[in-house]
Amino acid sequence: MRIVFRDVSFCYNAGLTEERNALRGISLAFEQERCYLITGPCGSGKTTIALLLKGLVKPTAGSINIENAEKSRLSFQREIGFTFQFPEEQFFKDTVEEEVSFGPVLRCLDNIEERVRDVLNHTGLPYNTFRYNSPFGLSSGEQRKLAIASVAVCEPSWYIFDEPTAGLDFEGREKISALIHRLVSEKKTVIIITQELERFLAVCDEIVVFRKGELVFKEKKDILLEKEDLDEVECILPYHMRVLRELRRKGWSIPVSIGNSVEAAKVITNYKA
Repeated sequence: MRIVFRDVSFCYNAGLTEERNALRGISLAFEQERCYLITGPCGSGKTTIALLLKGLVKPTAGSINIENAEKSRLSFQREIGFTFQFPEEQFFKDTVEEEVSFGPVLRCLDNIEERVRDVLNHTGLPYNTFRYNSPFGLSSGEQRKLAIASVAVCEPSWYIFDEPTAGLDFEGREKISALIHRLVSEKKTVIIITQELERFLAVCDEIVVFRKGELVFKEKKDILLEKEDLDEVECILPYHMRVLRELRRKGWSIPVSIGNSVEAAKVITNYKA
């Protein structure tokens, strides 16, 4: 099963004086059981792609279709787990426990209390400590964890994470990264919107790059990262990758798609001209 965009464009406030073109002529597909890393400068259209995938906005032009699926597009899109870039926008319950329980109750899932306890503990919000807290009284990092827990508790087959580690401390980033790695290992379809590439490069299958509302690249990770000319996209690569690329330009015969900084250091240390 896959979601296919065909020549999709989207304009905010279409027809008004403040209209803004967010996407122009986008054609691409997202396939089941793969992990995609969507990146690009601020304002490049990354979040708009997520909103279209989830069905929260409709294309101004073009079409979005579900292929090789037994469900309708709208039915499928309702089941995609989506965490917003600004997590407080999706809260409406009085307590953390009620917020996380809402989805499982709506879907008539079993063992709800156990599900809620487990997902809160795994996302760094200990159940016994946070269960009665108000979502709106949490720190921004805790709110992000709660938003992710509220989605993960329902165990959807497709996930969209918009800047999942933004505002988190080191421990929080580690917990959320571990959760996402586990989802990928369970063959869930995971779409991660981020500029923190180094944290998720190891787990992704493909990288999708946007710039000024246009699709720049959509390639398998190793193919894209070995490209000689990435233009301004290179500036958002992890630092060790930029070093490797600069050394290659100076004549070093080395791989430049190494996702781990420690491995990159070993390559540089052991290099013999």
